[in-house]
Amino acid sequence: MNLSESLFELFDGIRPMARALGESPATVHGWKREGRIPASKQPLVLEVGRKLGLPVTAEHVVFPLGRPDLSAPVLVASERLAVVCNRQAGLQRKGRRR
Repeated sequence: MNLSESLFELFDGIRPMARALGESPATVHGWKREGRIPASKQPLVLEVGRKLGLPVTAEHVVFPLGRPDLSAPVLVASERLAVVCNRQAGLQRKGRRR
């Protein structure tokens, strides 16, 4: 897979991809924002890409923004971490509303 090109770049952008797939640009933009193509749409994306003569592979469809960098640290949410807010109402300036 050419890691320099995402699936969206292969289709020349969100709007052309949406047009080719019969989806709204907002839907395809949501896929890009989330970094994933819904499983129910993956076969369609692969089929349409191939019909258009694009070098789309199953890997492009599963990793539309490129394969994740496995050497990068992964942040894992933990139930043991607590979020504490020490905001006190008395610290606000009088006369100003937020």
